[in-house]
This record gives sequence, structure tokens and C-alpha cells, in this order.
Amino acid sequence: MKRVVIGGFLSLIGSIWALAALLVGGAYMDRVGSWSTPPGRYGTAMLASGMAVPLAVGGILLLLGLASMAVEYFRKEK
Repeated sequence: MKRVVIGGFLSLIGSIWALAALLVGGAYMDRVGSWSTPPGRYGTAMLASGMAVPLAVGGILLLLGLASMAVEYFRKEK
């Protein structure tokens, strides 16, 4: 039960971080003057605003939390 709660908090924190990074990147799109096609305007805004690292950390925390909850869901009780 303890690991499920920890996984829930990790996934909650990760989703909040990722959402905040996405919102800041979206707000920064007005300041992007030029961009190249592969990352696009939004990707360039995310890199220029410095929100790529918080987005990656948030995604990793979200995945770790979900993985922790999934492991505990399938674990057999003793």
C-alpha cells in the first residue's frame, strides 16, 4: 500500500511539472521569431524558454509513478 501511495504522488507531481512546462512553452510561443520545420514553432519555444528539461523530468516522474503502481497492482500478496 505504501508503494502505491508513493507511485500516486510521483505520477501527480510528474503530471503537474509536465503541464506547467507545456503551459510556459505555449505562453513563450509569441516571442519566437523564426523556427525550423523538424521541431516546429512549439518545440522551438520549448527549447528557447528552457522548459525542455522540466518537461523531461516531469515525464520521467510520471512514468516512474505509473510503473510503481502497475508493479504493485500485479504483485501477489504473501
